Amino acid sequence: MTTWFTKTTALASAFAAMALMTGCATTTVSPEARSAYDKTQQSLKAQPVSIVSDACVLLVEMGQDDIMYQHSNALSVAMANTLKDSLNKQGVTVNHLSSPFVCGAMTQKELLEMDILATEDAKDVPNTDYPILSTNNAFDNVTNQAYLNLYKALVNVRKESAESQKTGTNVPLNLDTASLNKIRQTENSDKVFVLLAAANKQSFGLRFVAASTSPLAGALINRAPGSVYSIHLVNLKTNQVQWNNSGLITTEVFKSPVTGTVNTKDKILSPLYAE
Repeated sequence: MTTWFTKTTALASAFAAMALMTGCATTTVSPEARSAYDKTQQSLKAQPVSIVSDACVLLVEMGQDDIMYQHSNALSVAMANTLKDSLNKQGVTVNHLSSPFVCGAMTQKELLEMDILATEDAKDVPNTDYPILSTNNAFDNVTNQAYLNLYKALVNVRKESAESQKTGTNVPLNLDTASLNKIRQTENSDKVFVLLAAANKQSFGLRFVAASTSPLAGALINRAPGSVYSIHLVNLKTNQVQWNNSGLITTEVFKSPVTGTVNTKDKILSPLYAE
């Protein structure tokens, strides 16, 4: 049975990874970046794009840290719908939506050290799956691996992607050719918006311990509750990240699985578009 200490360590690692993925949104756009983004806008109108989304909603408790499967699946779809609506308003056609996994950006080790709640009313059980497939995943193993490779590639260039916001320059993705071709074929597009969302909520018991003088308090409180997202515009033809953004989700995602779209603190397509 997975111990509380083991899962605490895994969760700390997992949230650190997600925090690095999202980074910090840039508020000031240089003339150089603005010019690059304007050119990207025109290219996005030239052919349809696709959206690949993933979400991970976690309930962080003492001795029982759960992947909320139904909530994660719903948030992934809602975030994709939100991004699609925003792109449509800018005259960009979205021809395909994919949400292959739940918590797809996390490693196998991290996921196998967590429990999972299939539905709101289900009993939590140790997670034994990697990857955790979404409810609408009908891909074969080769296709699933291509999307996992895409997520890993984005994690590997997270620092470079964050720095590129200052100038609007493209960042080499370094995704293997087989994965590039498989995703291009599946999405039927050269340009894909990859959207990753993460949310965690601490239980009352965990908040109580984190507020105490326990030696573990510092480690616990570092997993501050909240809901965040990051978006990456990937050019599958050139194997580059052309733009990225991150921000906060303001819609309540824990009480029940979200439907439709979600609200974000800032404009989801900023600074690519001056919304």
